[in-house]
Amino acid sequence: MIYITEDDLKTESFERFITESTSDFPTVKDKAELKSIGIAKTMLKGRYDVDTIFDETTPIKDEFLVEIITKLTTCKIFGRNAARKLPTDIKEDFDWAMKQLEKINAGRLVLELPLNSPTYGAPSGDTLWGNNKNENFYI
Repeated sequence: MIYITEDDLKTESFERFITESTSDFPTVKDKAELKSIGIAKTMLKGRYDVDTIFDETTPIKDEFLVEIITKLTTCKIFGRNAARKLPTDIKEDFDWAMKQLEKINAGRLVLELPLNSPTYGAPSGDTLWGNNKNENFYI
């Protein structure tokens, strides 16, 4: 796993539930985390440098973002159960995580993570000054 750890998942739910949901397919936790990171990247890429934050070798961790991705990953793991019904607390955690990502995207919550470099719409050179006054009204 790239951004969260096994301990993060275990703090969110019992280890037995996680093991039961992932025992048939060993890479389910990794794939669920990648999907959760994809959701977070989509929501954060307008403000934050997501390539640096979610780098596979040295990710930059923020505990609030770890909590969000853990809740999203847990929801994806438990969505694999036989009945395909999620417990209400897991669904509420998923909704909470999505609301927090929306707040971060809107700028109401600020994380201590690297911001995007402002290249789009930024001036490419120094400001030019001049005089547009035409006293003789010549064209």
